[in-house]
Amino acid sequence: MLCIGFVLSLIAGRLVQLQAMEGSVYRAKADSWRLTTIPVPAVRGSITSADGTTLAMTVQTDLVHADPPLITQAKKSFSAVASALAGPLGMSPAAILAKLVNPTSTDYVMLKKSVPATTAAAITALNEPGIAMTPSYTREYPNGNLAANLIGFTNTNGAGVLTGEAGIEQADNSLLTGRPGEQEVQVGTNDQPIPVAGQTTRQMVPGNNVRLTILATLQWEAEQACAQEVKKTDASNCTVVIMQPSTGKILAMAQSPSFNPAHPANVAGTTDIPVANVFDPGSTAKVITASAALEHGGQTPMSAYTVPESINFHGYSFHDAEYHATQRWTIAGIIAHSSNVGMVQVAQHVSPQTQYQYFRNFGIGQPSMPGLPAQSNGILYPTSKWWGDERYTLSFGQGVAVTAVQMASVYATIANGGVRVSPSIVDGTTNASGRFVAAPKPASHRVIQAKTAHQLMGILQQVPWLDAQVGEPWAEIPGYSIAAKTGTAQIADPKRGGCLCLYGSSLIGIAPAGSPKLVVAVNVQNPRKGGYFGIQVAGPVFYKVMSFALKTMKIPPDHGKRPNVRLTAP
Repeated sequence: MLCIGFVLSLIAGRLVQLQAMEGSVYRAKADSWRLTTIPVPAVRGSITSADGTTLAMTVQTDLVHADPPLITQAKKSFSAVASALAGPLGMSPAAILAKLVNPTSTDYVMLKKSVPATTAAAITALNEPGIAMTPSYTREYPNGNLAANLIGFTNTNGAGVLTGEAGIEQADNSLLTGRPGEQEVQVGTNDQPIPVAGQTTRQMVPGNNVRLTILATLQWEAEQACAQEVKKTDASNCTVVIMQPSTGKILAMAQSPSFNPAHPANVAGTTDIPVANVFDPGSTAKVITASAALEHGGQTPMSAYTVPESINFHGYSFHDAEYHATQRWTIAGIIAHSSNVGMVQVAQHVSPQTQYQYFRNFGIGQPSMPGLPAQSNGILYPTSKWWGDERYTLSFGQGVAVTAVQMASVYATIANGGVRVSPSIVDGTTNASGRFVAAPKPASHRVIQAKTAHQLMGILQQVPWLDAQVGEPWAEIPGYSIAAKTGTAQIADPKRGGCLCLYGSSLIGIAPAGSPKLVVAVNVQNPRKGGYFGIQVAGPVFYKVMSFALKTMKIPPDHGKRPNVRLTAP
């Protein structure tokens, strides 16, 4: 009895020690074994157009997974569980059974990811043993391919966070991502969180919403017009940029081909062509050298030149796109008739450095649009790297490479009285509390004198009329005065020994010319069917897009008359 009493006293003492003296320590250890910290992913902000159309949004989904040993312990057959889950998951029982029988690890197998919340609720109601779900978020693009080149796409990183990989998704990733939270929860024997047994240790902060300057209706129309022209002409690509001259805001930035941002086929196919691809602008760039000649070359729009169809100038041969008899044209006539030979003669009045600086001032050789990823500065070599006839080819837009946005900005500068406002695409952001913060005002600076801009606007209003005389009225819109310029650039084809056998076709127009509200810049690269001149290929796209934009934005007709600008000289 004494021995038994002694042993019992030891047990009692040990119990007192464990429960009274060391109880709090062991309770803390027990809690730590049950407690686990799980991340609470932040809801990625949405991307909308200026007219409120949602272009990208985040929806909650669930990843459905199974723990095969728990199914066995519950004495439930794999086939019965597979049959129960087949309907909600939209999978065949055989496919689910194969995953359960051959799990990726002993205690885990993923059955399906990105399951909608309604499906997750239906699976929870089944109360199948060993089946659990992990909350996640998926990026959705409710309008499909609309503005895909501009929006970009996302991927999920190693931590399960949506990360932008191109376009606005990448450029404003830090704003859109937000800050993930953390929650400390207790888990049961099945390693699943116990309801109402946890607390938030760090609040999740949703990402900001980004509002763009584009108008969804204009974007859609521009994309459709581009796609139709690419199909009709079998072209490599087409771009359309719609811009407000006074604000620099991009109202549409379309391209064809496009891609599905929810499931891009490959990274190469997600290129934002209007800011990433470069091309020779051709005759649309003639206004740049002409501006330099008017302001620093002692020339006026009425300065006259004898212009043959071809010319040998300082040892180099130049010719116009189409044959014509020798003409006596003013500078206005040279631009309106798009004469390369005439521009070569005009360029001799401008020093190479001045010509280069004017290209720079108009935005060539600089970022197309600050902030966007994978954009090009274009290709504009300094005068120290010019060779031979470089200054002359530059005068008619060959030997320099630009982006579609850069050329839209050139004409927006002329339309804005000679003041260049940097192109912008983001209107502002809205934080989690609903406060909207407008984007910083774009930088602006004067490029050419107001007088020069006015003279160029008068000259450019002759182009639609001249094109209409030869059966190409694509730059004429009833009721509106239009200032426009076409361009046809020759491009080397490496597959045919570098011959200039490929073409780039452009048309850039301003409307209404009397009080400019819109610039529409169209470029089609490598058309293979139905001609290649700018008015032939880019013209139909310009007419559709500009007509639609003027009506959609309720810009009233100005019924402006074409100014009387003398194109020929005695």
